Amino acid sequence: MIKYTLLFILLIFTGYLTTFVTNEPGEILIEWHGWLVETSVSSLIFIILLSFIIIYLLFKFIFFLIKFPNSIQNKLKHNRQKKGLSYIYSGISALSMDEKNLAELHFNRSKRLIKTDPLKLLLQIETSKNSENLKNKEVVLKKMLNYPETQLYALKKLINYSIANNEYDKANKLTKLIPKNKDTPLWFYEKLLLANILNNNFTEILSIIKLMTRYKKISTNNKRKLLGKIYYSKHLKNKTEGNLNLALKDLSTCLKYVPDFSPGIASKAFLLHEKNSEKGIKYAEAMWKKNANPDLVNFFLEIFKNFTSLKMLNYINDISNSNNLNHYNNYIPVSYTHLTLPTKA
Repeated sequence: MIKYTLLFILLIFTGYLTTFVTNEPGEILIEWHGWLVETSVSSLIFIILLSFIIIYLLFKFIFFLIKFPNSIQNKLKHNRQKKGLSYIYSGISALSMDEKNLAELHFNRSKRLIKTDPLKLLLQIETSKNSENLKNKEVVLKKMLNYPETQLYALKKLINYSIANNEYDKANKLTKLIPKNKDTPLWFYEKLLLANILNNNFTEILSIIKLMTRYKKISTNNKRKLLGKIYYSKHLKNKTEGNLNLALKDLSTCLKYVPDFSPGIASKAFLLHEKNSEKGIKYAEAMWKKNANPDLVNFFLEIFKNFTSLKMLNYINDISNSNNLNHYNNYIPVSYTHLTLPTKA
């Protein structure tokens, strides 16, 4: 719009100037080194404008000649890039049809046309043979980290490779590259949680859960379950390190968020039993009345190894009879185990 407005103003000015010069033609006399030139104002203006136009076109032509080789080179490069991308698109299309051989053929055609491109790297990884050296794949994946289009793909592959090879420090470093925004899939937030749980970085864990609540819209119920499982994982770490008091504290927090989490209930019973056998059994019996589950059955089987099948059933019957509100449910977890109970005297 501005361009057309300026053009309109220029046309009006040109028309006004033409009218003025026509009405007031005037005369100009130029003497230079014995030369005498006599002309009108309008002719002089025309000569000056024509000179500017000729000079402009001359310079433009010179620039065109200077840039011509680069233009040809850029045109050829553009055509090569366009053709190479066409092969890559065809290769990705072949992958979607599960035609790996055809995809590999298109990738090989694109190699000589395109040097670096995120889609080319993606096609290279997807068409590589299963027997190909993992180190070579990692080299390609690390290149893919430099492109936003393939960054998440490369991170997922590299993190999975690291975890599969028990290289947890490497996996943890990779998780730090994960972008924390609304476009990041849930899987990556879960890996962030795992990495920070393994490093006992609880402050960062809570921060990640806040991001998941904000970006992934997890419900309050799912958030509570997630926190419960996180504290359960934390207790496993403390238990492995011999910190039984911290492990018990973690289990209490876990059950605060998810009161019916049966692995947490049974684990707490085992830990209490380690510290005080009577206290552990009483806790298990009390929880059996509230939330009978197969994990508690395993606890009783482990603690009372010398019980016969009949004695175990009578024991379960005794602690179930005091729970009038949930009497029937107490028998369900044990009903499928009584045939395989130990038969020692």
